[in-house]
Amino acid sequence: MKNQHLTWSALAAAAALALTACGTTEAPKKESAGDSAVTITDSRGKKITLDGPAKRVVGTEWNVVESLVTLGVQPVGVADVKGYTAYNTAAPLTKGVKDIGTRGEPSVATVAGLKPDLIIATTDLTDSAIAQLSKAAPVAVVRSADASRQIDQMVDTVELIGKATGNEDKAESEVDSFRKAVADGKKKLADAGLDGEKVAFADGWQEGNQVSVRPYAKGSLLSDVN
Repeated sequence: MKNQHLTWSALAAAAALALTACGTTEAPKKESAGDSAVTITDSRGKKITLDGPAKRVVGTEWNVVESLVTLGVQPVGVADVKGYTAYNTAAPLTKGVKDIGTRGEPSVATVAGLKPDLIIATTDLTDSAIAQLSKAAPVAVVRSADASRQIDQMVDTVELIGKATGNEDKAESEVDSFRKAVADGKKKLADAGLDGEKVAFADGWQEGNQVSVRPYAKGSLLSDVN
């Protein structure tokens, strides 16, 4: 992809030199406001058109935030920053990200004060909350999960966020990297004679004196990856 960009840059430069050599006096074409517009279609089937790639983005759910950070977009607002920071170290937030409240009930006033270009929510958020947020900025809703196609659903979300933020190439690269990692993992298991072995996978954590264990069963993203 990088080589392709370099090639196009070289061709563009050559074309510019050729025009200069010809002594053209034609005025440069002005870019209209709509030329940079971005249109995405969210999980509701709703088309959302932005003036350009979203730069100031708010995320109401952690999986959305992780996708944003992975694509190089630091959100201006995140629900439950403390919780996200505690649970997610793979895609860290920078200091200064505004906490917009809980994931189930974000503060519309706080979100509006951030003047976002786009709010990305999930189907876990109520219709009434989404309607309220829509008064502050355009809202794109992605499916929080799909037990019948968890990996494909994850890819759909990454690709939508990539298009909305002008990071389609980065999204494609990340998806390719993920698929390669899965393929490499399959080969390592097969080489070790463990192909098809059954495993149990669970997440455990402690809060005060209480220990919680959450098993991941069929239909979860982690189970699909396994």
